[in-house]
Amino acid sequence: MREYILKGKEFCILSRSIDNATKCTVVEVTEEYFNVELQLEGKYEVDETVELFAMTPKGQLYFETIVKEVQGNIVSLWFPLSYKYLQKREFSRVLTDKKIVLSCGKKNYNANIIDISAGGLKVITKEQLELLKSYDLVIEVENKQIKCKFSPIRTEAVDGYFVSSGRFEGLSNYDRISLVQFCFIKQIENSTK
Repeated sequence: MREYILKGKEFCILSRSIDNATKCTVVEVTEEYFNVELQLEGKYEVDETVELFAMTPKGQLYFETIVKEVQGNIVSLWFPLSYKYLQKREFSRVLTDKKIVLSCGKKNYNANIIDISAGGLKVITKEQLELLKSYDLVIEVENKQIKCKFSPIRTEAVDGYFVSSGRFEGLSNYDRISLVQFCFIKQIENSTK
């Protein structure tokens, strides 16, 4: 795992407060700890537990570690004792049964979400969605509304309905990190059932 904590490597970092969620870049690596530069300065505290994740050739690397020191937007982190590779795809997908409305112009489409990730979602609708067209949507995640666009890249007919998979467009980094954190929490909840 240490082979992926290199100067210049980008990670997403999450703390107890979602307001601190941002991207960071490794700027220094020592034998016991490494320093990251935050894209957005947050309120990190010494001895606070944080989560980091990044895509690697082995899959999505995830670990928790403890803040050693904070100097402005430079945070020193101890090397973690354990880590895991969550999956090969860039963002974790979780099953959900949320209902949303997709809008294109004056036309609305009621949809049920089958699964969701920070990169996109899979929905089921009564009417077929057009491939590569942009649909406005609002998703509520952990009492927060996320507004973005959904662009279907694959669709198929199943038992009189249409199942469409696609990606998010125009999603802010803050909202993407909120979705990543939501999916991680759901994955952990599902694995303990």
